[in-house]
Amino acid sequence: MVNTAMPARTSTGADPVRPFRIGAYGFVVLGAGHLAFTAAGASATPTPEQRAADTAMRESTFTLLGLERTTLDVTHGMSIAMALFVIACGLLMLAAVRHAPHLVRRRTAFGRVSLVTSLAAFGLALLLLPAPPIVILPITSCAFALSLRRGAAD
Repeated sequence: MVNTAMPARTSTGADPVRPFRIGAYGFVVLGAGHLAFTAAGASATPTPEQRAADTAMRESTFTLLGLERTTLDVTHGMSIAMALFVIACGLLMLAAVRHAPHLVRRRTAFGRVSLVTSLAAFGLALLLLPAPPIVILPITSCAFALSLRRGAAD
């Protein structure tokens, strides 16, 4: 009789859950770090160049769906919102894998979407972002890829 309570694993016996958790925690660290850097930047004394850029962004306004916003408002708002979404995504990944580890023990879309998202974000980071995401996102990408490699085929 086959015991269905046994987790699906590859022939090596390496559990794919651990690297997946590392990737998910990486997302949490990335978002939390972004919020910390944002708070630190907001409390720091701006350089003359930063003051000039902030002034220009405050003077540039647009209206969308009846709401007028400055470019500075939108930039800061999107930045903070994206950090919160990255944290939430990582926490949801951790909760899902805790309650349904088969989502990563078997190669499902759950693991594939995590890897693709991490790789896409890494590509964007290389083109547009500073060092912290360029350091963290290859780690999350490798962790998600290792998790998929260790997972059992569907």
